Amino acid sequence: MPSEQSVLDLIQECNKDRTKTLAEFIAILFKDKFIEIYLGDSYEEISTEQVSTSYPAVFCGKVIGAYRECLVVSSVFVNNTSKKPQLGNLLFLSERAIRGLNEIDGNGTMEDMFLRSSESGMIKDLFVNTSTPQK
Repeated sequence: MPSEQSVLDLIQECNKDRTKTLAEFIAILFKDKFIEIYLGDSYEEISTEQVSTSYPAVFCGKVIGAYRECLVVSSVFVNNTSKKPQLGNLLFLSERAIRGLNEIDGNGTMEDMFLRSSESGMIKDLFVNTSTPQK
């Protein structure tokens, strides 16, 4: 994952002339890195009598570049013959469709970041009330 400082530096650079789109910003920041992109959809919803759980649908792949508002990703897909994931299906994605994205770097997935409202109380104890910030 890019550092906070590298993100701030890129924001400052992009704000100089304000010509970069979000897709171009993402392409610079994550060039040749693997990301997961959340569009707001669920790929599966499991319901029992009292509980319903939705699992967020994400695209995964390597950032290739951007053209204006179009982010280009070499997407991971499951090969129909071998039933194994492979890379190389080009995905052209409108930046307006992106709800969130995350680098695939072993520091948690998009699904890990979704919290229930009742879980947000622990944030104050873990991060706000501590004298040293945790990552």
